[in-house]
Amino acid sequence: MSTPADLEQEQLILDSVGRFLDREVKPHVHALEHDDIWPEDIVEGMKALGLFGATIGADHGGLGLSASTYAKIVETVSTVWMSLAGIFNSHLIMAATVERFGTPAQKESFLPRFATGELRGGLALTEPDCGTDLQAIRTTARRDGNLDYVINGTKTWISNGIHGQIFALLVKTDPAAEPRHRGMSLFLAEKGPGFTVSKKLEKLGYKGIDSAELVFSDYRVPADRLIGGAEGRGLQQALGGLELGRSTSRRAASGWRGRPSTRRSPTARSARPSASRSASTRRSS
Repeated sequence: MSTPADLEQEQLILDSVGRFLDREVKPHVHALEHDDIWPEDIVEGMKALGLFGATIGADHGGLGLSASTYAKIVETVSTVWMSLAGIFNSHLIMAATVERFGTPAQKESFLPRFATGELRGGLALTEPDCGTDLQAIRTTARRDGNLDYVINGTKTWISNGIHGQIFALLVKTDPAAEPRHRGMSLFLAEKGPGFTVSKKLEKLGYKGIDSAELVFSDYRVPADRLIGGAEGRGLQQALGGLELGRSTSRRAASGWRGRPSTRRSPTARSARPSASRSASTRRSS
């Protein structure tokens, strides 16, 4: 149960986010969304607020916020521009896989940089021939000696795919495994040789967060980037990270529905019937 001090601290955080939205986002959101421009300056502001470390524990440099407080932040941001919530929420889903399942060395190496936004990214699950049935993925990781894995395959509709630097990448380390999930593993994949952003995927809305197709062609990733240090746990780890997204998606939708209306004012609408009546009169005359 939250104490009065907790509630006061939560309100201070929400007030700070609200001021940022009023000052830095509201004046620009319509132009950025319309022109499909990635909001670089706004992202820098979100880094300064600590939003990329909102749910990461304080011992790793994050804010360590409760699920309830974080959900309220997502709702508040979505009221102004839901795309922004997607930018840091996708990133924090990736961070959650490391914080919950990573080795001590992985947590020490990556979580502080995730928390500051120095390294940003998301979760790379979906493939061109595989959407919700993640056990049908075709991207493979083959062990090459003791130091590296070699990854080949394609991921699509990956949030933060263009502007992110690192992704929790779901692959098959044993394509013949039965049941199939026992052959799936999750890696931290930083952009580098063999890792290509093949194209930006266009959308009708939700444009502030970029979506892209990622191609891996003999991409080498060090063995110590295997999350948790053991093969065969990737599906459970990915689903565990997605719990954060599921817990906030309703609040994001609630914030979007509660955003200020962009429809015409009652005064403007009241002028329309007279014009319609005039047109009707002309047609009947």
